[in-house]
Amino acid sequence: MDIDEATKTFLALERIAVAGVSRKGASPANAIATRLREDGRQVFAINPSGEEIDGHPSWPHVGDVPGGVQGVVVVTDPEHATAVAREAGEAGAEWIWFHQGFGPVSYDDETLRVAHDAGLKVISVGCPMMYCCPDGFHRCARAVFRFVGRIPGNIQP
Repeated sequence: MDIDEATKTFLALERIAVAGVSRKGASPANAIATRLREDGRQVFAINPSGEEIDGHPSWPHVGDVPGGVQGVVVVTDPEHATAVAREAGEAGAEWIWFHQGFGPVSYDDETLRVAHDAGLKVISVGCPMMYCCPDGFHRCARAVFRFVGRIPGNIQP
């Protein structure tokens, strides 16, 4: 599947969970959740505390979100991402997007295997903010990632 088609399909989802949202507020997951909300999506923060974050409720697990979700963005370390992938599949999500910024990625081979085995369509490149109304930084990062091959033209969802 073409990466642009995959990201467009993901970002057309109405109900998206974001795992890794921090109570401290200054994390890529918080920024992604905010951007997706600003762009009109229903966003559900996933945080083990289950406390309110940035003025919105959070849930400890993907399966705890009332009414379920269609997609999950994962901005955690691979150890936690594997559990989130398992939960997303069990909760009936269709898509999962593992965040990839300039630093460490949010997945490993085991995480990707679990996600695929759960029947999830997987995006494991880039950041949703590179595609969802990107600011100058994310537009530039997307171009750099494409140039150096970190964002392929096609993916195997």
